[in-house]
Amino acid sequence: MATRTYNPAVRVGNWIEDVQLEEDIIKDFQEKKESGNLLIQKTQNVMTNLLRAENLSESREGGVLMFGDRINLQHIETSAVLSAKISNLQSCAELKNPCEVSASQMTSPCPRNVFQICSVDGEIPKRPLCYGQKFIMRTLPGPGSELNLWSDRATFTKCAPKSRHPMVQLSSESSWNVVWQVLCRNPLVRMEMEGRPVRVGEPVVINHCNTNQNLACMSQYRTRTPYGSDMEVCCKTVLDSHKAETQENIWRLVAGSDQQ
Repeated sequence: MATRTYNPAVRVGNWIEDVQLEEDIIKDFQEKKESGNLLIQKTQNVMTNLLRAENLSESREGGVLMFGDRINLQHIETSAVLSAKISNLQSCAELKNPCEVSASQMTSPCPRNVFQICSVDGEIPKRPLCYGQKFIMRTLPGPGSELNLWSDRATFTKCAPKSRHPMVQLSSESSWNVVWQVLCRNPLVRMEMEGRPVRVGEPVVINHCNTNQNLACMSQYRTRTPYGSDMEVCCKTVLDSHKAETQENIWRLVAGSDQQ
């Protein structure tokens, strides 16, 4: 195969085509740079928007959580937090509907892992979130796109990719599929705890109202993402021999002063 052994400035063979090719490459680069379409520019734009620092709500006296609070949802066993999963950094600068979720070891509050506690009627009442009370977990405005945490029954074509359990994702849908409730970790006192305020940092179970399955972090199933190795999140109640939820289903709601 013939290869060019001379510099393009040396006029040998099809020298004019070589010079024109070099000029076209430089011109194409300049056009992409001016329009912000270079891969490095797209990547930096996503990193700046989705990984910018966000503030969580400060814990109140007694550690009671209120509707409207901004929180992280942390899996206790792995210390990973529920986060939006972006597989392609240069694809967008904000979360797109629908968006997959995972449990990430990147725990610093940012638009991909901060959620707001919202009521099912769309308002943000100034009252505590209680055990057994219906609520919606929603991402922040702006890069977060205000998407709701969503799940549904598993089907052959719509399920978690590795565990095959009911999938969890972020969606703009407003239906019973985005409604959740907080349950006491101890099933023996679960009924007695209903109606009592949920406190920051308490081990809890996050239950999906439509499927009656619990939010689960499956640490044995990992996915490589631009942010590192994330764990799969699905909706699956995992019980031990005593009919109590195992560590896969145990989470805690993290507020500002409770970060680790």
